[in-house]
Order: sequence, then C-alpha cells, then structure tokens
Amino acid sequence: MKYKYSILNAEMPNKEDVKKMTPNKATKEILEHLEKENVETSFDRCVAQQPQCGFGLRGLCCQRCLWGPCRLSPKKNSRGICGADMNVVIIGNLLRGLAAGCAAHGQHAREVIETLILAAEGKAKFKIVGKEVVLDLAKRFKLDAKKPFNELAEAVGKILLEDLSRVEETEMKTLLAYAPKERIDVWRKLDIIPRSAFYEVFEALHKTTLGGDSDWKDLAKHDLRTALAYCFSTLFGSSLATEALFGTPKPKTVEVNYGILKKGYVNILIHGHTPTLVEKVVEKINSQEIQKLAKDSGAKGIQLGGMCCTGLELLARYGIPSVGGILAQELIIGTGAVDAVIVDMQCVIPGLKIVADCFGTEIITTSRSNRMLNATHIPFDPLKADEIALEVVKRAVTSYSRRNHSKIIIPNIKSKAMAGFSLEAILDAFGGRKKLLGLLKSGKIKGIVTLVGCNTTKVPFENSHVTIARELVKHGILVTTTGCSSHALLNAGLCSTNAAELAAEGLKEVCKEKRLPPVLSVGACVDNTRTIRLFIELAEEAKLPIHKMPFLFSGPEPGNEKTIGQGVTFLSLGVSVHQGFPGPIPVPIPTLKENSEYLDDYDAGRNDVADFFTDGIYDILGSRVYVEPYPNLAAKTIQMHIRRKRLKLGWK
Repeated sequence: MKYKYSILNAEMPNKEDVKKMTPNKATKEILEHLEKENVETSFDRCVAQQPQCGFGLRGLCCQRCLWGPCRLSPKKNSRGICGADMNVVIIGNLLRGLAAGCAAHGQHAREVIETLILAAEGKAKFKIVGKEVVLDLAKRFKLDAKKPFNELAEAVGKILLEDLSRVEETEMKTLLAYAPKERIDVWRKLDIIPRSAFYEVFEALHKTTLGGDSDWKDLAKHDLRTALAYCFSTLFGSSLATEALFGTPKPKTVEVNYGILKKGYVNILIHGHTPTLVEKVVEKINSQEIQKLAKDSGAKGIQLGGMCCTGLELLARYGIPSVGGILAQELIIGTGAVDAVIVDMQCVIPGLKIVADCFGTEIITTSRSNRMLNATHIPFDPLKADEIALEVVKRAVTSYSRRNHSKIIIPNIKSKAMAGFSLEAILDAFGGRKKLLGLLKSGKIKGIVTLVGCNTTKVPFENSHVTIARELVKHGILVTTTGCSSHALLNAGLCSTNAAELAAEGLKEVCKEKRLPPVLSVGACVDNTRTIRLFIELAEEAKLPIHKMPFLFSGPEPGNEKTIGQGVTFLSLGVSVHQGFPGPIPVPIPTLKENSEYLDDYDAGRNDVADFFTDGIYDILGSRVYVEPYPNLAAKTIQMHIRRKRLKLGWK
C-alpha cells in the first residue's frame, strides 16, 4: 500500500495495488488497456488527489457557512469561527450526508410511486403486475379490501407518497405497518419516529445551518430520526412500489461479468437506479421493429446488459446479465464494445462521459434530475412511456453504425450466478421462516450477514466485498447482498450454487440440499428492505427482539452519501454495523501515554461521537458500529459478533 493515513489507522491503495488485488481479472485487463490508450479513470484521479485532506477524512472540516471553511483538531483550533466544537461539526457533517442520501433515494421513490398511481388511474400505460403486493399493502394499511383493485392500488400509492412528503405531525403508516412493536416502542420513547422523508431532510438542513442546532446529542437524535424516514419512506416506498408495478422477482440463473458483451452486436447498457423507463426499454428492444433496425445497422443482434442498481433490477426480474457497479462503469465503456448507455438517476459519474467520448459511446440521459453536458437528453415521462422508450432505443441502436469498432477488447470472463431473491423467494427456498429459524438455531447456518454498499478507491477495488464474503461463508454464515456489493460477489462466482463448496459443512449441506448459493443477491440498494423484512420475520418467529438475533450489516467500501442512511437504518433496527474504510467519524486510535514507562500503557483515544456510535447506540438500541478497513480482520470481527449473539441465546 502506498498512501498511509496514520490519523485513521489505515492506508489507501495505489493503482498498482488495485490491479494486483482486485478479485475480477477483467478489471485488471481493462485498466491496463486504458493505460495504453491514455484514457483517464477514477483510479488515476484518485492517485492525483493524494494525499487527501486529513481534516476532511476525519469529518473535521466544516463548510456550512461562508465564514469558513474551518478545520478543527483536538490540540489546536478545537472550535470553528462560530464556536462549533468537534462534536457539532462531525455529527452535523454526518447528518447532512444522510439527508442528501435520503433525498436521492426519495427522488427514486417519488418517481416509482407516482408511476404506480398513474397506472392505477389508467393514465399511464403500465400494467400493475404485483397484485399480491398491492393486496398485502392494502391489508397492512387497513384499507377496504372490497374496493376495486385499481382503487386499492391508487390508495396504496397515495399512502406511500404521503409517507414520503407529509408535513403534519403524524407517524408514518409504512413504519407502523412493518416495524416490530418492540422497536416502535423504543423509537417512541426516544422521540425519533419521523413524519416523512421530505420533512426530516428539510429539518436536517435547517438544524445544521449557521446558528442552528449546536447540541450534538440532539443532532445525533435527528440522525436516527432521518434514518428511519430514509428506511420506511424512501427504501420501503421505492421497493414496494416497484414490486407492486412489476411483480416480485424469483430466482434465476444467468451469466454475468464483462464477457457478456458481444463483438458484432449492438451492446446497450442500462445504468442508474429507477426501473420505470427500463421496463418499456426492454419491451421495445425485444420488438421486431428494433431487432430489424439493429440488423439494418450492420449488427448481428442486440445484447442488453445492466450496471449499478437498474442493472440489478433487470437481473432480478428478467435475467438480463449485469456487468458491474459504480467504479466499474468507466472500465466497462473502456472495452470499446458499448454502443450506448441509457442512464436514469444517481451513480452516473461525470467520468463516464469522458471515457465514452474516447470510444464514441452514446450516453442517453433520461432523468430531469441527472443531466450530463453534451450528452443526448430524452427525458422520461410516464404518461408517454411507450413513445419515449422507442425514441431512446432507436437512438441507442443506430449508434452502432456511427461508431469506430476498431478498439474493442472484451475480457473473456464470465461467471454463472443465481439472482432474484425477494423476501418471498428466500422464505420459499428454505421452506418457510420456521424452518429457516430452525437452521439458525441448530447451527447449520451460524448467522445472517447482509453485505452491501458502494465501492471506494480507498481500498483495492471489490477486494473487501469478496474477501469478507468468502470468509463468512467459510465459517457457516449465510450472506445476502445488494447494490454494488452484489456486482462484486456475482462476478466473483459467490452467487453460484457451485460456491456451496466454499462453505462450512452445515451451510454447505443446506445449500446443496436446497440448490442455493451461500450468497443471495436480493436486488438493488433500495431492496435492503427485503433483508430488513427477513430479519423482522425471523425475529418474530423466534419471539425475540432483532438486536438479540445473530445478524449484522456490513458496508466494506462506503463511497456514497446513501450508504450512511443504510448503516444508520440497520443500527436503528437493532442490527450492528461493520463499516470498512473509516470516516466521516474520527476513529479512536490508541496511543502511548506521554512519559509512560510501560509499553502497554495506552490512551484509548476516545471521542464523543465515536463513543455514541459504539457504546451510546448500544445502550439505547442494542447495536453498535465496528470499524475495520482490512477485510480479513473485518471478517473475524463479524464472526466474533455472530458467535457472541449465539452464545447469549444458548444456541449451538
């Protein structure tokens, strides 16, 4: 490792480390190819940024007013110009990041929910496929089941939208419908039950403006409140509305990774987070008109693939192969094989257009919220979904004839994977929640860990996700995965039934008997709701609060503001969290006490905010944060946590 950060007790890889340590051989091949072509990627820009600002890395830089920026440290400048101390700055930065992530997922949720309502009203040409989802929601929301189905679907959509945007002081209906009673009682006692995502984001920004809330404990409390809004309106709202519109995924086996791209074909990739336009795009691509257009352009046919979370939606619902996540997007374009990328919202980095211009790849943006300079923009409107989808697809297909195909290099690397594990599919696969709980109690499955989140250039690309998953499986722990972590584990072959051979004897036996992989890909980042619901179901079956169950959330490569909300969501539910590279909370680093005669006489180096997310959170919610950037050590930390939970329960 080249870049050492003693202030964080960690180090960052240089580009050579990435090439050496990434588990995906295709990544190394394309990185070396792009170096020869002098094409810049995120990995090059990361090198150019070193050394990164130590104040920023520790959350000690405040830019929330025009008096600053202020840089705080324990020994010098312990307060900003306005008087804010380190605790206020750290927790305020964290809260603002969480609010931004909540707004991002909230925009996703709003678009899907509004499409559901328009479909129910007969205004948008979308068929509501997930009838059982609508009926279940209607029951949970205590609606009149005798109403016509479309009226129920509309009412359900409006409740989800209300939970997203309510301003009145009323508890969220989705939270009351899904959260365990024990948790609701705890949250009411703490006064952290939210009104809506919109309201809590508004309040978070208000509290953290100059001269606002300077009580760091109150800001920490609003952090938890905003995380609950994030969970039960933006995550639940988008995931449930998507299932209502397009149905609940079922497991299917497909091939993934760079090798799914085909020379001589129109290669179109779908990228982003929102599945509404994508459904129509898939429909149009499979039409005779578009297939003929592709052949008229000189191509043998069309190969469709996915990136990031929209790609995972396609994979889960249709078995359309995925290629990679956020940090892979420039590399995938660097194959020179991609004719067009259709993007909607979020995680579409500016560098994508830079690399696309080097290879003549067409970038088509479809969200009014996410534009790219000099890219083709065709905004999506659910009321004109068919016409817009056809226009987008035609533009994508005809790009084949406009491109220079001489620079194509496609790594011949593919992996088999099983994906599409909704909550219902997981419970069905194990024979119901009672039998799955029985496997947990018996020790055949030691625990369940959800491995999620982004990528970051602060660790070797995808190495942490894959290393931790392998170690957990080897020790009998079942893994669920979402988001960019899913792409890493899918491409590494860990979501294949063959990966059962890597598992401990008990888990291996279960996987072989059930014909399941030891790592279950449950969908996009918003589909963490499926794992949340799984944890709730199993805790209810065990008649235990969630915080006593052998569960854990791991985010080995935090890279996006949205991941803050994911972590604090699980903490609020009572599920402990492992965080990979530290930040934006300063990590307590033990140091020798000054003038000490003893080598083991250490100052623990604690700080209030770090203490809150370990001991403080544990005291009120029964969960805590573990920070460990090195994957082998992280896996051992997680194993220790699961083992302690089992010992307390008296399980084998």
